[in-house]
Amino acid sequence: MYFFLKRFFFFLTIFFPTFGFADINDDINAAHLLIYQGKYVQAEATYTQLMKPASEEFIAGTALVDMLHFYRGTARLIQHKNQEAQEDIEAAFHPKSSLMYDDTGYMLRARLRLMQGDTKGAFEDYDALFKTTQKGVANGYRFAMALAQRGWAHVLLGEQEDAKKDFQMAISTDTTMLGMELNSLQKPFWQAVVQEIIPLVGTQNDAQIIKTLDKILEKQQLTTYPFSYERSVHDEKNFSNVILLYEVYGPAFLLREKKQKEKSQTYQTNINTLFASAQQSLLKGDKQGAFNSFVNAFQHTAPDDQAGRTTAVQGMSGIIRSGFTPPTATESSRKLAIKAQVIAQEKAYQEAIDIYSQAINEAPWIANFYYDHALLIAEVAQKSDDFNAAIVEMKRFILLSTNAMEMREAQDRIYQWEIKRDRNAQKQNAAPKGPRVASSATGSASDCFIATAAYGSFLDPHVVSLRTFRDRYLLSNAPGQWFVENYYRYSPPIADMIRENLFLRFLTKMVLTPIIFFIEFPIVFTIAFVGVILLLRRKRRLRKPVLS
Repeated sequence: MYFFLKRFFFFLTIFFPTFGFADINDDINAAHLLIYQGKYVQAEATYTQLMKPASEEFIAGTALVDMLHFYRGTARLIQHKNQEAQEDIEAAFHPKSSLMYDDTGYMLRARLRLMQGDTKGAFEDYDALFKTTQKGVANGYRFAMALAQRGWAHVLLGEQEDAKKDFQMAISTDTTMLGMELNSLQKPFWQAVVQEIIPLVGTQNDAQIIKTLDKILEKQQLTTYPFSYERSVHDEKNFSNVILLYEVYGPAFLLREKKQKEKSQTYQTNINTLFASAQQSLLKGDKQGAFNSFVNAFQHTAPDDQAGRTTAVQGMSGIIRSGFTPPTATESSRKLAIKAQVIAQEKAYQEAIDIYSQAINEAPWIANFYYDHALLIAEVAQKSDDFNAAIVEMKRFILLSTNAMEMREAQDRIYQWEIKRDRNAQKQNAAPKGPRVASSATGSASDCFIATAAYGSFLDPHVVSLRTFRDRYLLSNAPGQWFVENYYRYSPPIADMIRENLFLRFLTKMVLTPIIFFIEFPIVFTIAFVGVILLLRRKRRLRKPVLS
């Protein structure tokens, strides 16, 4: 009887929190989503922020903290924060909950050792992991998960037969508990790995392995957000994060990193070749050839490689300032720039920004393209990164411009954006922070869902007014934070209905109009409101019968 009760309590400790503690688990799930989106820094910060409220949860608080250490350790290892990850590995080896085991400690440390090239140490950890799964409860489930972890390590090392053996053994392991199959999602996933990925192991085609893995995840719908606010205990998709966090972000992630590193090295070699070609042309006195090489380098540089693009612009600038006359803008780039200007007048700023990027890529020596691009980016800037992007573009304009007055004006704008960026950062740092704010981490800074659906764009002036009111007056206090959190939770499906129905859009605008008017013109609204009250009172007095 005691053994049964212990197993039942273990089941409650591990699985009941997923459904029973809505607030804290919604926040944890939001952090999971950040990982899926590649926002590893934000995910790590959210896991850290949730440690304290998780520890205060009744019944499963210590188990939640133990799992948060594993989640945070995963996020840190993805970022190669090996020293910081040691803290979580140590915590995983010494779980606070008496019913948790040190499985995740061995998993994290094996992953770290694989990253460091210590294959022998990693497999020693896997061997120790198998021994720990023989103790305690849910043995089959834990043993199968350990086998899959080691199977991915074999895939990473190109060891086909060993990988196949581990995954097949994981599939055949009995993983039922209290009559429930705990690996109902993992086993079909592992079966697909055996059938589609293992045959590719050892073929030196890591890119195809990664592509196949992504197809499996998409086909089995495991990369979609696995947690819903309308979740059910019987909805097995709620456990798909186990596949992503334990496996895809475990040793399998190192395979993706390996391929990305190879791709990055090839890319850098190609860019360096273009820059070297430009330098050789300069040494020969061939300004035209050097200019063309710098243009080519810019066009082949990845958009997120800001240093590479700036180097190319500096090369073009140096040649132009030496007396070289650059070509005029191509006809297609002029057309793109004019199109962007027209679209910007319609306040579709993001679309205009994207089109200007195309114009710049086609004719990267035209200074005015950078100037207009910078102005548009600054127009919708909300975060420090946005202001930084505008500043980078304006600095490129200064490099290419030959007009001293325009360069002076551009530098003044940079000063303005630097001040706005710094003040914006100060406001964000000063804003109250707490676990409830973290739950809206899945939304962008502009998510006014219902207003955006009604007005058609998050850049609409009325939506901007509502967003400003939210940031200034709602997120600065606890009741407002509670309201915003629940708004983010329940408004998206309502917004979807409004967006698709013209009548609902009109009705929503009618409802929002007095609110927006109050926000945008508080004094006028107050005077008008008082005037209406006085007018109604006066009418009431006039309607009173005269007593004889």
